[in-house]
Amino acid sequence: MIELTFKLAPDGGEPRDVVVRIHEPTRNPPEKQWPWAVTVDIDGRPSTTYGVDPLDAVENGAQHAAIVLRGGHGDALDPPIEPRMKAGQ
Repeated sequence: MIELTFKLAPDGGEPRDVVVRIHEPTRNPPEKQWPWAVTVDIDGRPSTTYGVDPLDAVENGAQHAAIVLRGGHGDALDPPIEPRMKAGQ
């Protein structure tokens, strides 16, 4: 598991930690569209991303976390997260 902690310092709000956990990739059953899955916990809220191989699943999980954090908290995170391009750009 990879665990990263970001400091969230919203304008006028109380600073707090936001923890991102990217869990170990798991193999999906053969009938599934994507062979690999990884669970990503963002501040305690789990979601699953998929990939064609274990590293692709982890990469997609990291991208998902970056998009969610940047979209929800913008520049209020330390360390900062750079904007990600949306699909098709």
